[in-house]
Amino acid sequence: MKPRIFLDTNVMLDLLLDRQGCAEAARVLQLQEDGKITACLSILSMANLAYVLRKTGSPLQVIPTLKQISAIVEVVPMDDRQLQRSLLLDGPDFEDILQAVCASENGCECILTRNARDFRIGKGLSDSAGLPRVQTPGAYLESIFNKE
Repeated sequence: MKPRIFLDTNVMLDLLLDRQGCAEAARVLQLQEDGKITACLSILSMANLAYVLRKTGSPLQVIPTLKQISAIVEVVPMDDRQLQRSLLLDGPDFEDILQAVCASENGCECILTRNARDFRIGKGLSDSAGLPRVQTPGAYLESIFNKE
């Protein structure tokens, strides 16, 4: 079975806005296109992308860009159960806690982000967090290409 890899919003923004990290993000999406991984993105990320794209680019391009992204990656759902589980955890960025729980609940083994420190999530009130490991896109690519 292909590994399920969760992409944090900043990875997609790197690609879309041609920021530092753009090349690594493109290589990860190429793995998706080649059928080697299942790249996942949350509904929350789609909303965040729409907000940033509307502020930084042409508002007329937001919906076509989101359609293009959703045709490439698997957009995974978020629900109240994930929210309630997130509220039991402790970390520096609640949005990233939501993303981590979403990744976990949708069977992702790894979260790719350029802000790994924001994903330092403690157990808080939860008995067992069971969250995916967190890596930069570059570290993930290096780890899989070193296996081949």
